[in-house]
Amino acid sequence: MSKILHSFTLHEHASELIKKRSKKNQMSENVSKAIIWFYTEPKWAREYDEDGFTGKLIRSSHGVVVAPYERKHHMEVVAFLNKRIQDLEADKAAMLNNRFKFWKKMPQ
Repeated sequence: MSKILHSFTLHEHASELIKKRSKKNQMSENVSKAIIWFYTEPKWAREYDEDGFTGKLIRSSHGVVVAPYERKHHMEVVAFLNKRIQDLEADKAAMLNNRFKFWKKMPQ
């Protein structure tokens, strides 16, 4: 196993778990094993289709690593789409409020 030095800070709870369950010289190795397990071992998830839960369990993953620049791009797209949705909802509300005014102004 090649060893590459990484410097990071664990959450307090994670740190306590590692301290309690590891021998003094095995903490780094246990953290490495946990990271490998999290991203490679399958877990079971519910299968869904357009009608909802199918009753089947399928293999899933614990998580996917997204690079920071990809995350930033995704967040910008989501922010843009949320703004567009708010604009459309405001337009809809304005149209609903004004449709009755339009009919009242029509000559009879």
